Amino acid sequence: MASQKSKKTGKLFIISAPSGGGKTTITQEVIARLAGKYNIQRAINYTSRAPRDNEVNGIDYYFITQEEFLEKKAAGFFLETTRYDNNYYGSPISLIRDLAHGISFILTTDRPGAAVIKHRVPEAILIWIYVSNPHDIKQRLIQRSLTKSQNIERRFILAQQETEQELRENLFKYHIANDVLETAVQEVCNIIQEELNCDSSSR
Repeated sequence: MASQKSKKTGKLFIISAPSGGGKTTITQEVIARLAGKYNIQRAINYTSRAPRDNEVNGIDYYFITQEEFLEKKAAGFFLETTRYDNNYYGSPISLIRDLAHGISFILTTDRPGAAVIKHRVPEAILIWIYVSNPHDIKQRLIQRSLTKSQNIERRFILAQQETEQELRENLFKYHIANDVLETAVQEVCNIIQEELNCDSSSR
């Protein structure tokens, strides 16, 4: 099958979810399935938090100190930044340049970060991942080895707050339930393929 890569302007897909919602896992799976057909990459964010046991610098995040993060922020390095659970997260503004070169990106961020990006890049396509049963969120946080019970409870409360806010305000274009991982991955793949194909199919 011929590649569908193109030199047209890339598209920015924002995937957000409450903590434990599975946005990182879904994004990795989607990229694995679509990167061979489209000029699409996973955007790598920066964070001041420490890496988890299974995370690799430069693949999962760029892990930097809080001082380094704030220096980059002051220098205009980031497209958006958020502070979540006492840690900083940010997306590099170089994404805008790369979109102009025809590269599409999937960027994962929290709901406030998605709102900032939507303001700065109105054409960004926002996808919200949620879990139908709140109990499943807590179980995923426990399985992710957040060993301090207060951390789990704090993130669980934040997850509930984000979910309730999205129900009230409906910032995202698409809403996908991650109750069965394979189903959620396929639905996100379908959305991205449809969005990437829509320009050529409308000619």
